[in-house]
Amino acid sequence: MVNARIGVLSPVNLAFPAVKDAFSELWPEADPICLLDESLYTDFVNSDFTVQPNLPEEAYTRIANLFQYSKNTGVDGIIFCGSVFGALVEEGRKALDIPVLTSFEGMIEEAFSFGSRIGIVTTAEGSLSCLIDDINRYADNNLAEYTIVSEVADGAFQKALDGDIESSDAMVIESASLVTECDSLMLGQFSMGRVAQKIINIVEKPVLTAPECAVKKMKRLMEV
Repeated sequence: MVNARIGVLSPVNLAFPAVKDAFSELWPEADPICLLDESLYTDFVNSDFTVQPNLPEEAYTRIANLFQYSKNTGVDGIIFCGSVFGALVEEGRKALDIPVLTSFEGMIEEAFSFGSRIGIVTTAEGSLSCLIDDINRYADNNLAEYTIVSEVADGAFQKALDGDIESSDAMVIESASLVTECDSLMLGQFSMGRVAQKIINIVEKPVLTAPECAVKKMKRLMEV
């Protein structure tokens, strides 16, 4: 199904440009339909971008309802961009008969294809913790061994939210230059996709972004 309609769900506007760029480059025939719900961050994410412990049932219900709404618009698959909601997405997608991807699963699969030494850069500690949790679940399910080296460009996400993209990108690039002992480098949020090209020549290893990996994985699923 080359001309698929794909729902792109996110709690922040920052993710959408990177996802649309990935579709334009990797799957121009697809039709991405964006759906924003800022209430997810407002209601369930702390000010330091960590997820509240023991999320209430309402959080799961909210995401499941978003999935159903998106499906009702006629999409053939869904990509969810909220990096801290992986476990909720995995639970909510069980009720749907179309593919639904978490923020990280495509990127995690690709990272393991390059080797077991995984590098990560994020702009928020909460995103790093959630990505590591997702890697743990993937490794457990696939009996895979791995090591992680990571850096957090602390404060870069807030600068991006405030509109200071240049400063945010500079902080990410500096953090990426410190992650050396790895086979690939993962940029741990959808909104970081824009800075990948600035990093590739610095780190001299595969730089993986969530938008590109998600689009590639969804395209493969649609072609089956």
